[in-house]
Amino acid sequence: MPYQYNDPYCADCSKRKAWIECVLVDEQNQPLAGLSYTLKVRNGVIRKGVTDAQGYLRQEDLPRTVATLTIEAQKLTDEMEKRPLRTLRGEAHSTVKPDALLQGYSYRYAVIGELCDKAPDIDKWESARFGLPHYHFPKEDEFNGLKFMGEDFNQRHVIEVCPFRAWSLILNHTPDYDMVNAYNLGLMSLLVYKNEVMVDPDKTEDMRDFINTPNTTTSFFYQQCFDLSQSPVIKDSHDYPAIVTDVPFNQRYRPAIFLDVTQSENHQKGDHDTKLFFVENETQIIVAWRGTASLRSVLTDTTYQPIPCPTTLIPEGKSNVHRGFLEAYQCVEKYFKENANKIKDLSQDVDNKKLYICGHSLGGALALLHSSELRKNNPLLYTYGMPRVFTISGAKSLSSLNHYRHVNDADSVTSVPFDTNMDSWLFEIGGGLGTTLGVLWTVATLPTVPLQKSLPDFGEVYSHHGNPVSLFKARQIGEEIQYSEATSNFDKKSKTGVIGKKRWRMNGDYKFYLVPNIANALNDKLQKEQTSLVQSLGIDKQRLDDTFPQQNNPNLDTIITMPLDHFMGSQYQAIINNQLLFTVSPEKTPKHVGSKQRFEALTHHQDAYKLNAERNATFIALESKLIQDIKQEISQNSSLKEALERYKEETHELPV
Repeated sequence: MPYQYNDPYCADCSKRKAWIECVLVDEQNQPLAGLSYTLKVRNGVIRKGVTDAQGYLRQEDLPRTVATLTIEAQKLTDEMEKRPLRTLRGEAHSTVKPDALLQGYSYRYAVIGELCDKAPDIDKWESARFGLPHYHFPKEDEFNGLKFMGEDFNQRHVIEVCPFRAWSLILNHTPDYDMVNAYNLGLMSLLVYKNEVMVDPDKTEDMRDFINTPNTTTSFFYQQCFDLSQSPVIKDSHDYPAIVTDVPFNQRYRPAIFLDVTQSENHQKGDHDTKLFFVENETQIIVAWRGTASLRSVLTDTTYQPIPCPTTLIPEGKSNVHRGFLEAYQCVEKYFKENANKIKDLSQDVDNKKLYICGHSLGGALALLHSSELRKNNPLLYTYGMPRVFTISGAKSLSSLNHYRHVNDADSVTSVPFDTNMDSWLFEIGGGLGTTLGVLWTVATLPTVPLQKSLPDFGEVYSHHGNPVSLFKARQIGEEIQYSEATSNFDKKSKTGVIGKKRWRMNGDYKFYLVPNIANALNDKLQKEQTSLVQSLGIDKQRLDDTFPQQNNPNLDTIITMPLDHFMGSQYQAIINNQLLFTVSPEKTPKHVGSKQRFEALTHHQDAYKLNAERNATFIALESKLIQDIKQEISQNSSLKEALERYKEETHELPV
């Protein structure tokens, strides 16, 4: 059908002359100046130019038909790598859009792949194996530019261009406790539980299928950390958004290597099934160890015979170590010696790259062994629900190792192996029979464990290492003085006629988030001056010492051990999430706020047992000091503040 005179798409109509304007800006509404562009119109018209100091371009005398705009790829890519993101993600949070629309302009949001005229060179990125980063280049090999239809002519278009950045976890390598560290390293301890095919990103010919497989280490670091539409998310019992900041794309995480002993070509039947991953960027090395997730790893846990510790872990050579944990740890060097050495070599650059190691359950035990071997490289270790690993000499000899050990109230796993001498001659019988007999011996002698604990220590007893972080479910005890029936009110006031006291658990509890090391740090810094500060905060140091003995678990209000307290996704990570969210946005945690207020009221009740109320008051003060420290850190760190703004937008209070 021939074109009509009034057809707006008539490319040949000399009476149809049009113009188009574009303004290119970043997410901070700063202009993208000096970029070479090409505007192609369907009838073969090609216009070239350079954006001015305001990011502005204009072309006139154009046929009102379809046009495409492309930018010189390399310069655009290099420039957008320098531009920071706005804090909140999504077009709904754009500050550029409402300003453009208010002035009557058209608005578009674009990633660089929609504007590039060809594939750019990306530092240390092999497109043949990885493709181009999907979020930034959604059509990968197509570089057709932004399209303008006939109705888009004769107007100005404001184009907001997404920076070429990547997400990086916010981690703070400090000897002081950091709840954001606890949250993000907790996420890594969850991520390592995800099953995937073991591949080497530096050697695999085509990584696309592995990158596109969801819920894996590979997809997290090679896809989610490049997707700037939202923060990366770990999907487990709940969806957990990572707390991240944006970095230039050339400072991204690479490579991310998942290791699975069972997928090794030389894996021997019946050997351990140890799994971990490690990843690095310009400033961080992260190593996460998987916990108990199979029958084989249960056998690892129960092979608790204490054996002499290698001098690579404890130089003094005096300590014993859990046999099963040690052998599971040594499997990594046995099957992946090159990668084990790579972690050692990378972490030696202590001035530029900080080493973070983490794990849950059995993973925490393996993480402690790894940290002890790399102790000269100054690792920062966060563990969750870990069992005992070393006997007491070893735990004490590693006192300089920065380790925060999270214990969720009466988590059963944190109580094993028992803090007694667990050795037996039965373990010396060869093969699995010795292990079986040793375990049976332990089960048979369980009723005597309290008696063993009451006796002076004999031999090397299992002990915990690290600064405890106690997720402590506290109760308030009520007390009522009992009088004889004949006692008058006057006698009651004078405390005569007392025949006894009745105590009971008051209705209500509260799970505290307690870091006793805060009080220790205050006490150690300036001695007398800080001792008075601790007292002024309402923290009773002696009560804390009584509740949190060295190298051991807290003395709890919970009477029985609780296996369900052990889960990482539904317990540890959820509790950390709720406490952090309460700290930065209490209005989003109404259940937590209500529970806290009700419990504090109980401590002031007229029937509250005084000694118990004083202990709980110390807990309240200690938790308040933790919250105060976090808020102070946020106020001094703009990147952290922005990251937590995103975090509180993307998460919510979770059921525990």
